[in-house]
Amino acid sequence: MRLLVTRDDYFASAMDLLATEGAGRLKIAVLCKRLKVTTGSFYGYFGSLDGFVEQFLEYWEEEQTNRIERLVAASEDPLERVLVMKRLVATVPHAAEAAIRGWAHTNAAVDVVQKRVDEHRVRALQDVLASVIPDAAEAHRLAVMGITLLVGLQQWRSPVTPADFDLVFDSYEQMVLARVARG
Repeated sequence: MRLLVTRDDYFASAMDLLATEGAGRLKIAVLCKRLKVTTGSFYGYFGSLDGFVEQFLEYWEEEQTNRIERLVAASEDPLERVLVMKRLVATVPHAAEAAIRGWAHTNAAVDVVQKRVDEHRVRALQDVLASVIPDAAEAHRLAVMGITLLVGLQQWRSPVTPADFDLVFDSYEQMVLARVARG
């Protein structure tokens, strides 16, 4: 048995489990076995599976949405923010995100967070695009299109390879940059 695992160890293990085996296998015993700890460790951190799910979803939203948004905002160059957003989105755990989206169909708490993350991502991308595309309605349409491409790619391919991602998002980037060039 391991002497100490952190919440982040549980969350990383859950992301891997979701990506490889799906939400149906996200159980206390499975997580503890993967981390080589007793269930007492799990209950000490989370109290219950519902407590774990709540904290896990907060972790996922922070790491895969809020953190990316902060990193993108660190650049002062509006065009660089567009490129940084694309690079960072390429690194999200696509298979785990696809599993979370499927899980949202059967778990109301997951559904609420999934919808909030989607809305947050649309707003964040719209803000990035609005810095280079002055027409707010067009920036919104392109943001919705970008998020839809991401979700569609995650649902279409497993695993999402760099070639798959580039095929879709290089074209999206070209479309956005062409719109920027038009003025």
